[in-house]
Amino acid sequence: MKSLTIRYQTSELIPAPFANAIEIILDLNNELKYQFELTYIDRDQLTEEEILEEGFSTKDDLVLKGILKEPWISALESLISETKKTYPIELKEDQEFWEITTEEAIFFPNNTKPWKIFIDQFQQACLEQNIIEKPLQIGICRKDYDLETSFQIIGCFENRTLEVITNGILSKQIEWNKLNPFLMNLYSGEFNFEKATDGIPKKTGLFINLGDELWYEVGKSLLIQPSKITSWIDAL
Repeated sequence: MKSLTIRYQTSELIPAPFANAIEIILDLNNELKYQFELTYIDRDQLTEEEILEEGFSTKDDLVLKGILKEPWISALESLISETKKTYPIELKEDQEFWEITTEEAIFFPNNTKPWKIFIDQFQQACLEQNIIEKPLQIGICRKDYDLETSFQIIGCFENRTLEVITNGILSKQIEWNKLNPFLMNLYSGEFNFEKATDGIPKKTGLFINLGDELWYEVGKSLLIQPSKITSWIDAL
């Protein structure tokens, strides 16, 4: 496989300003040359104020180019090999649009969930490489009476690397595929910004930082089962 194009669009039920279309054009050799294009659609139906109220801007479309290294090639080849090709004639209104084009075929992937994870992570890799966003950094502080342990999780999407720094020392490199389940658990909770603090509270508890100045206490400013975090760090 020397080239591949991925086209994606949100379902008809997704309204503006969230509705979007993505096109990724890939040339594969020893490296992965890409053009990534994100276009938000149907926003002409909204006022600028309505767009801003949803946390967007009027300049969210992206066209990014670059070259990613081998880990992305392996991930793509693995995804292709695990994909069952389908050829639907018509989509339901709640279905996303997919079109994968290779030298051999044009198809709709049956297993769309891993493809959605792939393009979400690919977008983040493009943003990092083009210095639009920094790598993912999540801080965790666990205070048990007199024992305090700090963890920093650093996820570099550009290189598909996941590292854990424990008490200031690089302690472990983790398989990349373990990042997404952790993030799903973390963001399944409800964040209460008003109860967050500017620093780590001086008391027993489990505290989370998402890369800014705010810290969330699990169970109070972050409503989530503590085991969703502690089970992950206990396995480190």
